[in-house]
Amino acid sequence: MRQIVAVVAGVALAMAALGGAFATGFGLGAVVGAAGGGPGAVAGGLLPGGPERVLGGAGPDKIAVIRVVGPITREGFSGLPLGSAGAASRRIAALLERARRDAAVKAVIVELNTPGGSVVASDEITRGLQALRRARKVVVALMTEVAASGGYYVASGADHIVADPTTITGSIGVIVTLTNIQELSRKIGWRTIVFKSGAFKDLGNPTRPVTPQEAAILQGFVDEAYGRFVDVVAQGRRMDRARVRALADGRIYSGAQAHRLGLVDSLGGFTEAVDVARRRAGLADPLIVEYGGEGLLWTLLGSGGRRVRLWLGGPPLDELTAPQQPIAVQYLMAF
Repeated sequence: MRQIVAVVAGVALAMAALGGAFATGFGLGAVVGAAGGGPGAVAGGLLPGGPERVLGGAGPDKIAVIRVVGPITREGFSGLPLGSAGAASRRIAALLERARRDAAVKAVIVELNTPGGSVVASDEITRGLQALRRARKVVVALMTEVAASGGYYVASGADHIVADPTTITGSIGVIVTLTNIQELSRKIGWRTIVFKSGAFKDLGNPTRPVTPQEAAILQGFVDEAYGRFVDVVAQGRRMDRARVRALADGRIYSGAQAHRLGLVDSLGGFTEAVDVARRRAGLADPLIVEYGGEGLLWTLLGSGGRRVRLWLGGPPLDELTAPQQPIAVQYLMAF
C-alpha cells in the first residue's frame, strides 16, 4: 500500500514538474497548465485553496468566482479518491479568505446551486462573505437552479443578489427530522437496551417515542436557529424583522417571486452578475477568475490523504472511531 501511495504522490510531483494542474471545475472551458494565456488558463493549481481559472477580461483588477454546489456541510462528502462532493464550508471559507487577502480582487461572485444544509457550515460561509464586505470588497450572490434554505442564508450575506427567474429559493427555516422504527422493531423482535447517565442522554432514540420534554428541547434548538436565520436575513436584506418572519414560513419561491418580495435584487444569470460586480466595484475590464478546488498536490498530500487511504483500503481510522451524529439541526429544503 505504501508503494501505491508513493506512486500516486510521484505522479503528482511529475505533473507539477510539467506544469500540469488538476482543476475542479464545472465545464467552463479547457484547462491550461500555466498562468495567463486568456480564458481557460490556470494558475496556482498545486496550492491550498485551489487553481485560479481565467474566464475572461484583462485586469489588472480581478473579480473572483467561487461556487457553492450541492448540500452544505463542514467537510463535504468524502469517498472519491481525489476529492469530495458537496459544498464543503471549510474549503469554501478558505477560498473566500484567499479572495479577501488578494489585493487585486475587488469583487467576488458566489454562485449558488444548493438546497442548503448544516447550520454551522452555512453560517461559516456567510461569515466569510461578511468578512469580504468589511474589507470593502463587493460581494454578489448568483442563484442558479436552487438556492434554498441554507443557500438563501448564504446569499443574504451578499451586497446584491442576482437570481434566475426560475430559481428555486426561499425555504427560510429550520428542520430536524427523526426516524422512528418502534413499530418495525416490535414486528421483527428487535430490542434495544440503553444504559444512560441522564434522562435525556438517548434523546432521539428511534426505538421509542419522543417524550414531551424531549420535544421541547428539540423545538428550542429549532427556534434558536430560526431566530438567527431571521436576524441574518433582516440584517443582510435591510428588512424589518416582522416582514422577514412573514416570508420565512418554510415555503419556496421562484426567483421571480423572490424578486417581487424583495428577497432578491435583480433577475439574470452569470453575465448579469458580472455586470453588477463590475459596476459596483467601479471596474472597467476586470480579469474574471474562478477559484476551484483544493489542487492536486494538496489533495494528495494534505487534507486529501484521508481520501487516498479510503480509496486504497477502507475508511480512515478517524471515521471508524468518530461518534455518529443522530440529530442534525439544518437549514435544508425538505424535499
